[in-house]
Amino acid sequence: MATYTVEFGHLGDGRPVPDLTITTDDVNEFHRAVAAHAIPYMRPVLEEMGHPEAADCFFHATPDMTAGQFMWLDLAAGKGGRFCAARITAEAGTR
Repeated sequence: MATYTVEFGHLGDGRPVPDLTITTDDVNEFHRAVAAHAIPYMRPVLEEMGHPEAADCFFHATPDMTAGQFMWLDLAAGKGGRFCAARITAEAGTR
C-alpha cells in the first residue's frame, strides 16, 4: 500500500482545502478520495468567484503521482479550465 499526502494550492485569495493523507494502491480510488475531500471546500469559493459550474470537476494526477490539479470541462460548449494545483508526496518506502 502507498501512503500519499496531498497539499492543495491556492484557489481565489486563499488555500481553502486542508491537506489530505490517503493510503491506497488503486489510482482510481485515490482520485475519487481527493475529489470527495476537496470539492466541498472549493464549492463556496468557486461560487463566490462567480464560477459555480467549476465545482462539477475531477482531480487529475500526473503519472508519477507527484502533482495534480482539478479540471472542469463543458464539452458541449467547448470550455474548460484547470485550477487548484496540488503537490503529492509519497511516504518513504510506500510506493
